[in-house]
Amino acid sequence: MGKRGQSWTGAQVSVEFLFVVGFAFLMTIPLIIIFYQQSENLDREITASQVDKVASEIRDAADEVYYLGEPSKKTITVYVPESVRFITLDNDKIIFNVSSASGEYQVVKWCAANLIGSIKQHKGIHVVRVQAMTNYVNITG
Repeated sequence: MGKRGQSWTGAQVSVEFLFVVGFAFLMTIPLIIIFYQQSENLDREITASQVDKVASEIRDAADEVYYLGEPSKKTITVYVPESVRFITLDNDKIIFNVSSASGEYQVVKWCAANLIGSIKQHKGIHVVRVQAMTNYVNITG
């Protein structure tokens, strides 16, 4: 009778251990989901901040050479994040089209001058040249 009681106790301990491990596992699943969502939000905010900074730097350089007049030139170095799909110079606007997990959005900066030129659409460091012309600002990069 003693041996039968001991084996039942061992089985009971094993079952209780499985319940504890299973409960711990179930508690970690929501934590993993929350961590993933928060990291996505953080990535989106960092990208938006980087794009806003790049657009502001280009706009500020364009306004500066425009107000100084022809033949003013300025060269700036900017970092374009990976999620930038394309950059458009449209009259007096700089438009960055950005893709994210929640969809696509645009970052738009208005300039004092008309803008002509183009900026390449690859991620990484860009050297952007901004030059004042008679009636517009030429941007290449």
